[in-house]
Amino acid sequence: MTVLLGGLAVVAVLVAGQQARTAADLSALAAAGAVVEGADEAGACATARRVADRHGAQIVTCALTRASDRPWPEVALEAARPVADTPWTLTARSRAGMVPARTTPRRSRAASRQSAGPPCGRRARR
Repeated sequence: MTVLLGGLAVVAVLVAGQQARTAADLSALAAAGAVVEGADEAGACATARRVADRHGAQIVTCALTRASDRPWPEVALEAARPVADTPWTLTARSRAGMVPARTTPRRSRAASRQSAGPPCGRRARR
């Protein structure tokens, strides 16, 4: 019986952790979307709180960062979700914003094919 209860507690923690991560990710995306639509930090964080609340989580921290070299700001937040039938609470962090540009040049497809060797299942000609 003790093993069963321990297993159920582990499952509850795993489920709550995934729900906290999902709530944090969706809240950060919603906040970033609100910023794109013209919201300030308070408005973006209020949007994040509404989304987190719908997912059974609470926003612990929410911050909007504006970098001079990027046109869109980045939203970083932390969400907390209680573990069912326990005194525990799990937190998850997430951030959303503009993806930085690549710093390394891409190789062309032709160059990639030449250096990769023969395709699978075919022998190289000699």
